[in-house]
Amino acid sequence: MSESLIQKLLDDVTQAFDRKDYRSATIALKQLWQLQPENPQVQLYRGKLYEVAGNLTQASSTYKYLLKALSTPKIMAQARQGLDRVLLLDQEQRRREVALSISAPDQDQQGILILEAIDPTHRSNAAQALAQIMNVDPYSARTHMPSRGWRIYRMGPIGAMKLYGQQLRTQDIPCFWVKCASFETPQLFQVQVVQTETPKVELVCVSSDDKTGAVSFDWSEVGQWVKGRLPILDRPLEFDPLRREISARSRKEEVRDFALVLDLHLPARNCILRFCDRNYRFDQGVDFTPDIPLAQTVTRSQWNGLVEWITTELSPPNTATLWDDFNAFRETAIEFPHLLKAIDPGFYLQGQENSRFNPTFHLYSLLAFCKKSM
Repeated sequence: MSESLIQKLLDDVTQAFDRKDYRSATIALKQLWQLQPENPQVQLYRGKLYEVAGNLTQASSTYKYLLKALSTPKIMAQARQGLDRVLLLDQEQRRREVALSISAPDQDQQGILILEAIDPTHRSNAAQALAQIMNVDPYSARTHMPSRGWRIYRMGPIGAMKLYGQQLRTQDIPCFWVKCASFETPQLFQVQVVQTETPKVELVCVSSDDKTGAVSFDWSEVGQWVKGRLPILDRPLEFDPLRREISARSRKEEVRDFALVLDLHLPARNCILRFCDRNYRFDQGVDFTPDIPLAQTVTRSQWNGLVEWITTELSPPNTATLWDDFNAFRETAIEFPHLLKAIDPGFYLQGQENSRFNPTFHLYSLLAFCKKSM
């Protein structure tokens, strides 16, 4: 193999790049690739050709390979410069795509992007992909990927959230996006009493505008159900021995109990039926603990009987989906206080009117409702 031929072709490629004559550069580079595919200069020019052609993924892979495989300072410096250029081009391209995505009608409305639990074996690669798509560092991307449940990852124009979500899905990162305006659509009814359980279930409910009425449904109408435990907080006052008084500054938020909540989603009716052990009237309607005298039962036993009845009715062959990973969701949802403040939970527990957990559970249930209809 003639070294002079190799050098001539390299000079031809260099001169073609200087003239921005990429057609001639491609012809000469094809010959070089056939003669010396492992030549670092050939691979460097190959990366540059990918770059100018807009194939940023291949260009990035080529530059990264050279940085790992070589120890030649000059080639490594050029590969690093090339990689920096590709990153800037990629970011600019993504900015243009986002701008275009939110320019469409209604795509500038607020929305949220939710990440779903990732397979641990895919976590490392997924973190790299998330970092590139969202323009964050890989460590931050990895810490934000949920190992279970859902995590609200970002808020912004729904067009942008949809674009990000579609790009993440191409990298096998499970996610979905929801327009915030969708949260206002489902009607919420608080169930107070189950009047009858056959042939149709008949309930006494309170609507979001505080009107009491009857609702009946068939179990086949239930598309999914959602369970959650809402911490009930207490802020005890502690005695300050130095000041001999109760100090307001020493108040500590403590969990003294949990409220148990269960939602039934009826998508065809666009409504949510919410059961809560704190406001359900166990002394009326169907007795779910018939073997125990009512005077001897406690609320938790009665609630367990109610949940067991619902669970039995929604077991196979019923195809209703159960969402019961609220604990994982609420740990991260509180990072979005402005979103939670905008959510009307539709129900309040006595002494817990300002609790952040009421709107968090309602948001969790609404996300499940919206995801089902996507």
